Amino acid sequence: MGQSRGVHAKNVLTRFKNGELKGVITDFHVDAVVVVMENYKLRWKDIAIFLSGLLRYEGLTVLPMTLYSRICATSHMKDFGLSFDDALAYQCMIENDIERIFSYDHDFDVLPDIRRVDPKESW
Repeated sequence: MGQSRGVHAKNVLTRFKNGELKGVITDFHVDAVVVVMENYKLRWKDIAIFLSGLLRYEGLTVLPMTLYSRICATSHMKDFGLSFDDALAYQCMIENDIERIFSYDHDFDVLPDIRRVDPKESW
């Protein structure tokens, strides 16, 4: 991630942490972050700090995704050419009436009724 992207993403996360923004993340996407942390050889303690730190995010709720949700996500893979993780995020948005997503990923631009918000944009 470029340095300016990192700054903007960090600003968005800070706004979720102090409750200025309200949003959700799926348990699957939290796990994906943990896998990346492992790939970068971070220790169990770093992972534990990250996970417990999520509890302090006043504006963030971690939502569990069901097997049914995962199955539904595969249809979005087919219909929109999404990766599984993007399709699952979209399925979560459908299930929870969410219309906006903070992301640099332009794959979300093709989704109906969804607005991708670049983290550098103000909300």
